[in-house]
Amino acid sequence: MSLREAWAGYEMPSGIQLWAGKRFYQRKDIHIMDYCYLNNSGYGVGVENIDVGLGSVSVALIKHQIDQGKQQSTTYDTYEIVDGKKVKKYNVDVLETVDDTPINSYIADLRWNGIPLWTDASLDVALLYGWSNLSQAQKDKGLKMNNGFLALVEWTQGNFFGGFNKLSFTYGHDSLDYVGSLAVGGNHAGDFLIPYSEKGNGYRFIDWGVIEQPSWNLGYALIATHKNAFDENGTEGGANWSHPTGNDYTVVLRPSYKWSDFTSTVLEFGYTNQKNHGWTGLWWQKEEKERVKATKVTIAQQWTPGSQFWARPSIRVFASWLSGDLINHRVTSNEDNHQITLGAQVEAWW
Repeated sequence: MSLREAWAGYEMPSGIQLWAGKRFYQRKDIHIMDYCYLNNSGYGVGVENIDVGLGSVSVALIKHQIDQGKQQSTTYDTYEIVDGKKVKKYNVDVLETVDDTPINSYIADLRWNGIPLWTDASLDVALLYGWSNLSQAQKDKGLKMNNGFLALVEWTQGNFFGGFNKLSFTYGHDSLDYVGSLAVGGNHAGDFLIPYSEKGNGYRFIDWGVIEQPSWNLGYALIATHKNAFDENGTEGGANWSHPTGNDYTVVLRPSYKWSDFTSTVLEFGYTNQKNHGWTGLWWQKEEKERVKATKVTIAQQWTPGSQFWARPSIRVFASWLSGDLINHRVTSNEDNHQITLGAQVEAWW
């Protein structure tokens, strides 16, 4: 059993709220990707919705814990060519840590939301600063931690062809330099600090939104992420713990045609193109590639209690086609780099 949130808040007559506990704190997410692009959630305390005339300001302090983990060994399947034939072999990697006690870290969070621009347009600004509180035992063992900051600016345009559009830019530095997808952990922008003394910077552009028309709608997301990683000596790409230097370009499109107020046909297209590095998990690959890709196409018939993009619950029957470097073996468990999946699902919110 896990309590995802357990917090209390007191809202004053002015609308200002004082809160404390464990919560999802003002997350920003792209629904069709299940992707939180700003997610400073955890245990904390804060004051939010302070009216400053031009929008509202919120301040918070969130505590995080970095579990370094104990020594462990992981076995990976790899291949080699013997007498012209591909033969499976095993490669064991051992990860050693300086100290297996958790690192206590903190992120100060400042938000300025709803800054008015023009009709149906507003600006959100977020600034996060993170640091760690090492124990004396950790310091004695030579453990070091960088501080870091992350800044996000987001423009929201409402009444955008019946829906909305959000355009954002994010920059992260040193212990908060991870701002993107880069194969795994896409939700980690702002929700933890990169351990140890490795340095880096990352930046990310996102444009996403929803178009809503009487007979059709469209959800979309475009993402471009770059990260530069350095070890503690400033060597480019030398980081061991965090994501190494790399970039990632991703697009997702989900158009839907409405047959009635209660049923529609949905087509979804997803594509990602990433720099190949150790975090992509392509240790099984027969040949080294500079970049790796993945494509997904889904068609679904869905039934909802309304025709709008956000109508839920939704019952769907679907067929999906997956293809690309990131699909091979990891998903299909064989030599093919594609797979077809048929299924049914229900999506509900509460």
